[in-house]
Amino acid sequence: MKNEKATFSQVMFSIVLFNFGSSVVIGITGGVEQDGWFTILLASLLVIPLFLVYGRIIRLFPQKDLFQVLELIFGKIAGKVLTVLYIWYAVYLSALVLRNFSEFIQVSTMPETPQLPILILMVLTTVYLVRSSMSSIGKWSLVMSAFVLAIVALTFVASIPDIRLENFMPVLNHTPAKIARSTFEVFSFPYTETVIFLGLAGSFQKKANPYKMFLYSLIITTVTFLLVFIRNLSLLGATIMSLNYFPSFSAARIIQVGDFLARIESSISTNFQFAGIVKTACCLLAASKGMASLFDLDHCRPIVLPMGMLALALGAIAYKNTMDMIAFLAYYPYYAFPFQVAIPLAVWVGGEIYAKKHKHRELST
Repeated sequence: MKNEKATFSQVMFSIVLFNFGSSVVIGITGGVEQDGWFTILLASLLVIPLFLVYGRIIRLFPQKDLFQVLELIFGKIAGKVLTVLYIWYAVYLSALVLRNFSEFIQVSTMPETPQLPILILMVLTTVYLVRSSMSSIGKWSLVMSAFVLAIVALTFVASIPDIRLENFMPVLNHTPAKIARSTFEVFSFPYTETVIFLGLAGSFQKKANPYKMFLYSLIITTVTFLLVFIRNLSLLGATIMSLNYFPSFSAARIIQVGDFLARIESSISTNFQFAGIVKTACCLLAASKGMASLFDLDHCRPIVLPMGMLALALGAIAYKNTMDMIAFLAYYPYYAFPFQVAIPLAVWVGGEIYAKKHKHRELST
């Protein structure tokens, strides 16, 4: 794998597309219909401290991946145990993303096509991208983010004549408990899934500011989510949006402004797939780097294809059907919490202690 490091912009837009990924396809309202805008804003505010923790970890251990940091802080044995856990999280997350997109493609555009060929094509594409380097993923993200964000902006502008303010009423109609749970779901999916990038930090340029990297991407992502939510709610209404498996695609199909936008409908699904490829690629690269660290290998390139095949196998059996996939979202935040929040906080505290001890030893010598 090439040693070329990813630049600030490349990583930032990789995070944007990573967060955009499958979340916009499935929906990000968290089950609170017209109050989804509030949970998106609240989740984006709550994730800021955690993003600062992620950035601090990268700043404490520049040019090191999470897996190297785990062994430095917790020792070889405990570090490798935690590495195995994060390898599982990365591989299984990539499998879930693959299945999200295979379900979406089959339900929305290719109902007669089996999901396995779709999964294989996506895996082969992401494996090729991952084997090229993190920098290649970043370059892909720079180009594709322009297309993805342009489509979001275009469909939002086209939906303005159809905006119905009554669809946003009544405001904050749900109970505090339901809003809190919805916020937790949006916090976990997709925002804190960004923890995957701690496993890629060794591939970032040293001069890239990790705090700005996470926070700038958060701003872009949040604005995009709000535009998508407003568009979907305006076109579909709260009830239809909550009952729809893929609200963004359904909303985009309604938009018709002459022949031009009628022809652009197929690009909506392509839009989603571009983001899905980035998310899957980042997960596979993190898993491959984890395996290389686990077995003390010099390069992770030979491991990428086996990791991709494992993700393919898991994706094929992850869910029974689309309803099962949607139902799992209610349990996912609890499954992911240790990987996204608990362990990173422990790494941060341990990293601060390690850094102080290391600095003290340098001063003593």
